[in-house]
Amino acid sequence: MTRRIAVFGKMGARFAPIIGDALSPDWAVDVWPCDDDLEARDAILATCEAAVMSADFILTPGNFAALMAAPKLKILLQPWVGTDWLDAGFLPEGLIYCNAGGHAAPMAEHVLGAMLEHALELRQLHQDMTQGQWHRAGRNAAPQARHGDLRGKHVGILGYGDIAKAVAARAHAFDMQISAVARSERKATPEPLQWIGTQKDLPKLLSESDYLILTCDLNEDTQGMIDASAFDKMKDTAYIINVARGEVIDEDALFDALSNQKIGGAALDTWYRYPTNITDAEADPDRGGPYQGSRHDFLSLDNVLLTPHSAAHTFGADRGRYESIAQSLLCYAKGETIDRHVTTGTGENLDGFVMP
Repeated sequence: MTRRIAVFGKMGARFAPIIGDALSPDWAVDVWPCDDDLEARDAILATCEAAVMSADFILTPGNFAALMAAPKLKILLQPWVGTDWLDAGFLPEGLIYCNAGGHAAPMAEHVLGAMLEHALELRQLHQDMTQGQWHRAGRNAAPQARHGDLRGKHVGILGYGDIAKAVAARAHAFDMQISAVARSERKATPEPLQWIGTQKDLPKLLSESDYLILTCDLNEDTQGMIDASAFDKMKDTAYIINVARGEVIDEDALFDALSNQKIGGAALDTWYRYPTNITDAEADPDRGGPYQGSRHDFLSLDNVLLTPHSAAHTFGADRGRYESIAQSLLCYAKGETIDRHVTTGTGENLDGFVMP
């Protein structure tokens, strides 16, 4: 009997062949690209054992509720990593839920790019040139004419999963010193780290780091972990790069640390709020003008590099995520442990609940 996988969204339609090629002929892949044909959607949901979501699928009203009602659904997969939005109690009991990897390399490249831009001051040097300013040329012996470099600088990484490992490998190639704080204790220090600790070692990580890289999950333990007291422990030249979730850093403390130059600066890719329409963002709700990802006016600061949650928005990352999903489905089909299995539905919140 043929077992069926439902793949949703325009991105899913593009990469569905990766999933089909990974599985045996006993599996068939059905695709719904999130168009207006709801009958086609429901026909797919009526037969699927596995389903792969997409952003355009879950953001359209009614789709997620229809998915939760799929009668044969046993495993659900998302093509991104963050599951802080998810409540297992609103998933049917026993439903296996998986996230996806495959984007570590581009995210690590984003981190290295941010460190290089900060050290080399490329934006400022370019701006100087456009204004006819050559005072930082190599013939100027004044100390303030020089920019920085990465060799010998200390990189501290909060969280040590795939993204952090990719960052560490690239930082090592630049002859940087690297340490990390992870959720659980490690029996040995993995290369190329100088040391790895747990949350109790965070003060040491903060005090040593020239660059603090956030790659951890957002959960009860990490929300607001980088607060005012954490900034007090950091070097006044430290540079923080957040590719985790905005809420890992206390919003007020971050703006205060940057605006009062308690640290050297920050590269921020993840935010506290997002516009409804990303192609034509609405005016900022607090101050008008360009929409900002915070209640605070980060656009007014000159020591930040701001990006719109785009660190992993590459074609290579897109393909990598669906390759990760294909691997998870292959493990499921074989009855093996799924590395990207993050939770299992309990259904405890579904009694009497009607999904919008």
